Amino acid sequence: MTILVDQERNRLLSAWQKLAKEEQRTVRLFAEFLAQQSSTALSQQEIPQEPLSIPKPEHESAVLAMKRLKKSYPMIEADFSLLETASQLLLKRIMGTPDAEVIAELEELFAKRYLAWKEERAQTISS
Repeated sequence: MTILVDQERNRLLSAWQKLAKEEQRTVRLFAEFLAQQSSTALSQQEIPQEPLSIPKPEHESAVLAMKRLKKSYPMIEADFSLLETASQLLLKRIMGTPDAEVIAELEELFAKRYLAWKEERAQTISS
């Protein structure tokens, strides 16, 4: 087991060293986001049924947009499918796609996911 962990660590470090400083920062921020998501337990509070209006800051990065959108849509679970799609979008940023384009796609992803959640909830309530 330790050998596999060491191999993964070495692969990650090798990839990390090939990235420019800004790309390293993006990867670090995204890793912190994922760590936060995996350790965050749902509180006993009432979860809002409508998206929260969190303003988009000027010069927002794609990773910070991801954090903002997750807070804006607390009713949406960060399941594997959502995280996988968001990861692919953030990878586009690392590969050179401008933040603004990736942020627009992230916002669309969350909006669509919210509409699907809302429709599913309406069906559940009417049943």
